[in-house]
Amino acid sequence: MKKITTPTGYIAYEATKEEIQLLGGYGICDECSKDTEKGYLVPVLNHYQCPECFESWSKTARYYPEDISIQDRRAAYYERMIPLTNQN
Repeated sequence: MKKITTPTGYIAYEATKEEIQLLGGYGICDECSKDTEKGYLVPVLNHYQCPECFESWSKTARYYPEDISIQDRRAAYYERMIPLTNQN
């Protein structure tokens, strides 16, 4: 799992279906229900998204400072459950 920052400043993770299964998921997009081998885990939404839905969301997302405490708690949990890959 690789940690990234969206254009609006939220945290997201590039994750595989196998990594999502470590959280009890199945690799199915929470937006369009598409089965996807690779996608994005978005802590602020608590969603796994296919690349198409993530791209659409990231273009229209608005940054709300009051969401950061929720995002950070979920991100800490995700990082405990799924190892991060090299960030370089």
